[in-house]
Amino acid sequence: MATENQSDVPFTEPSRVEQIHERLVETGISTVVIYGLLGVFLTWTLFPVYWLVSGALKSRQTLLSFPPAWIPTEFQVNNFVQLFAQRSEFYQYIFNSVVVTIITTVIATTIGAAAAYGFVTFEFPYNLDFHLPFYILSTRFMPPIVTIIPLFVIFRNFQLVNTLYALICVYVMFNIPFAVWMMKGFFEEVPDSLVESAMIDGHTHIGAFFKVVLPLVKPGLLASAIFTTIVTWNELLFAIILTQDATAMTLPVGLSSFVTKYSVQWINVSVAGTIALIPVLLFAFVARQELVRGFSMGAVGK
Repeated sequence: MATENQSDVPFTEPSRVEQIHERLVETGISTVVIYGLLGVFLTWTLFPVYWLVSGALKSRQTLLSFPPAWIPTEFQVNNFVQLFAQRSEFYQYIFNSVVVTIITTVIATTIGAAAAYGFVTFEFPYNLDFHLPFYILSTRFMPPIVTIIPLFVIFRNFQLVNTLYALICVYVMFNIPFAVWMMKGFFEEVPDSLVESAMIDGHTHIGAFFKVVLPLVKPGLLASAIFTTIVTWNELLFAIILTQDATAMTLPVGLSSFVTKYSVQWINVSVAGTIALIPVLLFAFVARQELVRGFSMGAVGK
C-alpha cells in the first residue's frame, strides 16, 4: 500500500535554485561559502573591539602612525597606570557605574519578572492581560531625549540632580518595560499545571512564584539581567545630563571627557574603553551557558 501511495504522488522537477544548491552540497562549495560568510561577519563585528584593545597597548606614535600598525610590537601596559595617575577620579567613575548597574539590574529584573508573572497567571478585565504588556513597552517608543528635560526639572525640584539616586530611578524606569516584555515570553512556557499543583500543595501565588516558577525561568531571568546590565552600563545620555561632577558621574561620562573640541586623547580613550568593555564581557562569558538556554526558551511550546 505504501508503494502504491508513493507512486500516486506526481513527480515535480526540482527548481533551478534547488538544483544549484544540490550541486553545491555535492561539491562541498556550500559549506565553504557559509563558513566564509561567517568569517567575514565575525571579522567585521570583532575588528572594532580588537582595534580598541590593541590601541590601549600601543604608544601614541604607533597608534597615530600611517600606515597603521595592525599588531602592537611593544605592549605599553603602563598606559593603564598613567590613566589612573592622571585622572584619579576614574576610580569614582567605575565605582558609580558598578553601583548603579547592580542596583538597577536587581530592581528592574525583579519588578519585570513579577509583573510578567502577573500578566501570564491572572486574568484581567477587558483583555488587559494581553494589552497591558504592549502599553508598557510602548513607553520605549519615544526617543529618550524627549523625556530628559521633564526628568531634569523633576529631579532638580527634589534636589536629586547629581546623585546616583536619580540615575537609578531613570534606568529602572526605562529598563522595566523591556524586562516585562522579555520575561513574559519565558513565563508563558511554564505549564499551568505546575502552578496549579503548587497551589494545591498549599502555596500562595507568591510562594509558587519563588519556589516553583522562578527556578524554571532562571535562564530567561539571567538573559534579561544581562541585557539590562549592558544597557545600564553603557548609557550616556541621562548620565551626562543628570550628573555634574565626579561624585555621581559614571564611566561613559568619563570616557566622553577625553573628546574635546580641541583634541582627542586617543590613548586614554582606548584604555578607558577597554576598561569599560571588560566587566560586561566577563559577565556574559561566565553566564554564557545560561544565556544560550535563555535564548532557546520559547522554541518549544507548552
